[in-house]
Parts: sequence; structure tokens; C-alpha cells
Amino acid sequence: MSSKKLLAAAIALAATVFVATAAADHGGRGDHHRHGHGRTILRAHLVGSIPSDPAIHGVTAGGVPWDGGARASLDSRGRFELRVRGLIITGTGDPGQVTSVSASLFCAPDSDLTPAFTTGSVPLSRHGNARIRAHVTVPERCLAPVLLVHPNGGTARYIAASGF
Repeated sequence: MSSKKLLAAAIALAATVFVATAAADHGGRGDHHRHGHGRTILRAHLVGSIPSDPAIHGVTAGGVPWDGGARASLDSRGRFELRVRGLIITGTGDPGQVTSVSASLFCAPDSDLTPAFTTGSVPLSRHGNARIRAHVTVPERCLAPVLLVHPNGGTARYIAASGF
């Protein structure tokens, strides 16, 4: 084999190995991992609840209307983050007696009353702001995911839910 053909074959082999290695490093899907995190599998916008909102997975809406909401993300490695902004009781300017929040993820069907996960509680500021960062167990499959924000560590009520 001539040296030109040998060089061309070596370059082609190196390119193939580089592409295969890059695909393997990203789970074969071409996903980009930053800072060691998995690919984002859920992004959600949450809105404050009102008393007439329906029960979701057996959890009822809070007894007063709430303004504000949150944004959440979950990655394939179980990194969950929820940023609550301005979640206050409508017309009052503050969250009243609610001093902490937690979050739960539910998956279909709605008759399933057990959350895929529930985070611990974090403080809710007087301006209705909070941040939850947690490592959670990611369900293998989750159809029609719903995130709920619960007041004061209880899980029987929600004051914000995924939606618009």
C-alpha cells in the first residue's frame, strides 16, 4: 500500500474513532452535558393555584388564590431545580402563614396518588421566593408529568402547579 493510501486510511480511521467516542460520551444521542449534568428531560412553568382548581392526583388546591409561579427543570441524572418567584396570596403582597414549600412530581394516570418524588421543604421568603435544589430518583417513564408546590411541608394541598 502506498504511503498516501496508508495516510488516508489512518485519517479516516481516526475520524471514525473520534465520532464514535463523541457519540458515546453523549449517550449516543448527541446531548450536551455541562458541568457533569445529564440531559434535561423536563422543563416546566408553574402558576399559582386558585381554590376552584381541580384536585390533581388526589391533592387539592390551597384555600386562597395565589399569584406568581415557578420554573422547574429535571435532568436525566436526577438533578431537580425549582425557582419560585413572587408566589403570594392574591391581593396581600405576601405569602401569609406559608413559610416554606416543597415540590412533588406526579406521572399519569391521574388515579396514581403516589408521587414519583417529593423534595424536602425550603424557606419561602416574605416576597414569595424560594429555590429548591435536590437530587431525586428519576422515574424510568413519566407520561403527562405534573409538578405541584406544597405549603409548609404538607403534601395534601398545592399552591402552584405546572401549567399556564
